[in-house]
Amino acid sequence: MVFMAIITIWLLGMSIMDIRSLRVPVWMIGAGAACILAVLAYRCGRDAGEYGDILRGMVPGVLLLAYGVVTKKSGYGDGIVMTLLGMVLREGRVFLLFGISLFLISAWALLLLAMKKGKPSTRIPYLPFLAAAWILIAK
Repeated sequence: MVFMAIITIWLLGMSIMDIRSLRVPVWMIGAGAACILAVLAYRCGRDAGEYGDILRGMVPGVLLLAYGVVTKKSGYGDGIVMTLLGMVLREGRVFLLFGISLFLISAWALLLLAMKKGKPSTRIPYLPFLAAAWILIAK
């Protein structure tokens, strides 16, 4: 429970930075990664059968990262954060997290287009929508 609250605060902090500058400082990603990896090391030390779940949970983040590398239309930080969250949530819930975050950002983009506040080339920060999806599904 405390760990989920720490991740929520971490995501909210990164969301604020993403909204302000469309960038997330590397030290913020590194701090979250260190915390997540420490907890995973502790969990895997107790239950050795979790490695496959962790790897399958990383799939959406790795795909988002690959999309960013290939098209340059997605930030690397978005893919890294999604990968880290996938390591925590594992396979089943990470796809739900990814789907909800994509739904939320799509709804926001449609709203911006409908209100004529944006155009198809408008850049929208992804981490606030990922944080909102996290809050919706994290227990």
